[in-house]
Amino acid sequence: MESTPLPANYPAEYIEEAMLKDGRRVTLRPIRPDDAPRLQEGFTRLSPETIYMRFFEAASALSDEQARELATVDYQQRMAFVGSVQEEGQERLVAVARYSITPQREPVIAEAAIVVRDDYQGQGLGKQAMKLLVRYARTQGVMGLYATVHTANARILNFIRSSGLPFQRKMLEPGVWEITLWFEPPVDLL
Repeated sequence: MESTPLPANYPAEYIEEAMLKDGRRVTLRPIRPDDAPRLQEGFTRLSPETIYMRFFEAASALSDEQARELATVDYQQRMAFVGSVQEEGQERLVAVARYSITPQREPVIAEAAIVVRDDYQGQGLGKQAMKLLVRYARTQGVMGLYATVHTANARILNFIRSSGLPFQRKMLEPGVWEITLWFEPPVDLL
């Protein structure tokens, strides 16, 4: 099978290896357009609870169109990093951390989202992926990230509290907050 050429502005210098608490290694890298089928496959390995906490709806699959949209970014206004592993002789995605800059917001902030496959949760992968995303976002002039978070999502709420970054939250509707994290040096507090 012929490999797909990388986009001209693909930031290959941001490929790095993450060591998890249990000793597993995961490659963190910028997403590529050819990751769409891997996003679909990875989605099928998420628990219904993880899907609901990330997407706020029950779903059993990503459509081809959704997967293409999520896998195709411009590496500036829209960016995503994936956690990649080899399983059963195939590359599989076990995490995705992404942002999308919100036009007309000052200072420049971006909507962020993260999902980690259930069997990789609690191993520090989300923290490492978000740290890389924040580092990259700062090079693009982003001053903070915001996310819509279900108040029952204890994992992400604990992650936000332990980040060391200043944050604000506001209730959007019962059970749903918009949380904004502001970048202040050093970002290594994550």
